[in-house]
Amino acid sequence: MTEGCSGQSSAGKLKIPNFNTFSTLADRLSIENVKLAHFENALEHDAPSLEKAGELRGKIEVQHRIIEALKNELTRFMEEAFLSGQYEAIKEERTFT
Repeated sequence: MTEGCSGQSSAGKLKIPNFNTFSTLADRLSIENVKLAHFENALEHDAPSLEKAGELRGKIEVQHRIIEALKNELTRFMEEAFLSGQYEAIKEERTFT
């Protein structure tokens, strides 16, 4: 795996921190699972009204779709990196050191 800023890697697009890197996808998947747990907990334990319960069920359905899409993207991402043996990412500079 390499790190640089040469534009396109042979395996695909150059990875940009906080946009399309492995850590960004894993972080987003974690966040979306926490949101799902929050909605499921509220539905189960907060005794929501019928209207609110319907809203929560809708949010839960959306979360499942988002999580599935993120899992697919993360799988595709890892397959690409493992099969190509390459992972190019721009090194992110920090404002404060």
